[in-house]
Amino acid sequence: MAGEEGGEMQEGLREFFEHPLLRPGALRYRRYQEEIAGEAAKRNTLVVLPTGLGKTVIFTLLAVRLLHLHRTGRVLVMAPTRPLVIQHARSFVSSVRLLPEELRVLTGRVDPEERGRAWREGRVFFATPEVVRNDLEGGRLSLGDFLLLVFDECHRAVKDYAYTLVAQRYLAECPHPLVLGLTASPGSSPERMEAICRALGIEHVEYRTELDADVNPYVYPVEVSWCRVPLPPEYSPLSSLLREMREERIRWLWEHGYLRVPPSRVTRRILLGLGEELRRRMGRERGGALFTALRHYSLSLTLSHALELLESQGPSVLRSFLSRVEGKSGERRTYALLLRDPRYLRLKALLDSPLPEHPKRGRLLEEVRAQLEASPTSRVLVFAQYRDTASELVDYLSRSLGVRVERFVGQSSRGGDAGLRQREQLEVLDRFRRGETRVLVGTSIAEEGLDIPSVDLVIFYEPVPSEIRYIQRRGRTGRFSFGRVVILLSESSFDLASHFSSRRKVKRMLALARELDRRLQPILRLSVPSPDPMGEEELSDPRRDQPFEVREG
Repeated sequence: MAGEEGGEMQEGLREFFEHPLLRPGALRYRRYQEEIAGEAAKRNTLVVLPTGLGKTVIFTLLAVRLLHLHRTGRVLVMAPTRPLVIQHARSFVSSVRLLPEELRVLTGRVDPEERGRAWREGRVFFATPEVVRNDLEGGRLSLGDFLLLVFDECHRAVKDYAYTLVAQRYLAECPHPLVLGLTASPGSSPERMEAICRALGIEHVEYRTELDADVNPYVYPVEVSWCRVPLPPEYSPLSSLLREMREERIRWLWEHGYLRVPPSRVTRRILLGLGEELRRRMGRERGGALFTALRHYSLSLTLSHALELLESQGPSVLRSFLSRVEGKSGERRTYALLLRDPRYLRLKALLDSPLPEHPKRGRLLEEVRAQLEASPTSRVLVFAQYRDTASELVDYLSRSLGVRVERFVGQSSRGGDAGLRQREQLEVLDRFRRGETRVLVGTSIAEEGLDIPSVDLVIFYEPVPSEIRYIQRRGRTGRFSFGRVVILLSESSFDLASHFSSRRKVKRMLALARELDRRLQPILRLSVPSPDPMGEEELSDPRRDQPFEVREG
């Protein structure tokens, strides 16, 4: 480690954080966490910290400080999903000397009337932002007397997401608001970062990376490698047909003035922007040409996605996608048009012929097998963009490795895939944590927040264009020992573009965060709450030292 001796040992005798409301020995001392929490106590702060460096410890330190100083004060911690809310509440209770009646966990599963009572009775609240917004709008909640609002995964605080309305109400209702935003990455565009800061009333940014002097002693090195995989020549006829059909639609949009760049320079992002523009125009005008443009746009996007699936995932995932397209052709005229194209029939015939599996699979198997042979107790996490791919990889690795491999996906149903219920998700993670499952294949649900154990090897089955997702994935390794990240790249325009995009954005993000901090302005506070600290009798209540189970309600 970059200083097993240079980390905790350099902190002298301070091995753990100490506070009247902290359980002894609950939180290991890290100076950077103490310093960030100290800054966050002064003003509305955005904390940007890579996954695994203890963002939850920072809000815990800030919360106990405020709760101790203000005996009737209240704190609200929000997280985007129910499992993450419950996880944060359990972590908080394991570290903080709370009374059972002081804690309230509020999600959509709690009846509104019961939530109304809970808001009146508790001191520390963990909730999803949708519940908070609904209770504000329903008159069941006022934020005027809250000492602190914590927005976890606050990079979501854009546009109409519930975080934005909750923050607006808090800043308007509370005479002395204090906001703490937490994220591994706020994004790499100045517009997005500024929008998040405006939405939350942020006055200051605290940013750390693994390379910072005060963080580095606690971080193990992570080796990142990129493996380029050539596409089989058998894929070329399919790629050519998909490109030909896509280019025909894009050229029509360009020739009729709907696109401002020539077909050779049109990207998925440009197409998505065109879709937004066409939908706005549909609200103002009607006409056959506009409907035709929408059909060409929709087909361009569908064919782009099909081409991406072939080149980054392989023929079997493309077959599954086209089966869903055919199943919806009765509902969507655009799909019916595609199915009547003679080139589509040729494409289907080629797909039905024997085709090699995507070479990424063989490389994936090599990497996982080498890791498990070198260290049989290793944990491996494979990230896959699509559920179809995740399911196929679980089957493939299970047959090939002779160890338990499991899939980890979200709760929603998609295209006939029922997903995993929350209880099933927790059971999968428990088996992975105990070592019963050696390899976990997860979709994006495995990126944000959830308490997935640190792993020895992370494999990206495909690169991601988002710097937020790249940082979240990478942060799953190197927490407690040396870690490795392997990114599989097919030699396709999609994989290569995603790879270089995320690398460029990660570099840009640090410079933007520092520049943004210089431009932020303090908000107006009408007053500062006078200290009214908890008394010795309250602090010495023996029930504070008794563990209790976290329940919703």
